[in-house]
Amino acid sequence: MTKREWQVAELVSEGLTNRAVADKLVIAPRTSQGRVEHVLTKLGFTSRAQIAAWGVEQSTRQQPQSS
Repeated sequence: MTKREWQVAELVSEGLTNRAVADKLVIAPRTSQGRVEHVLTKLGFTSRAQIAAWGVEQSTRQQPQSS
């Protein structure tokens, strides 16, 4: 995925709507919707909830393990 698609996926994972994602990234709402659709396609998902679950999984993988 592109850097922007990663950003969109992260914001969707936080529960933001397409409009809120657009506002946060200073892009048009239609552009935001298109980016979400690209993320869904690239990940093979059919819902925003799947993006959210995937985003949580990705963020836990990136956190350092405590010993």
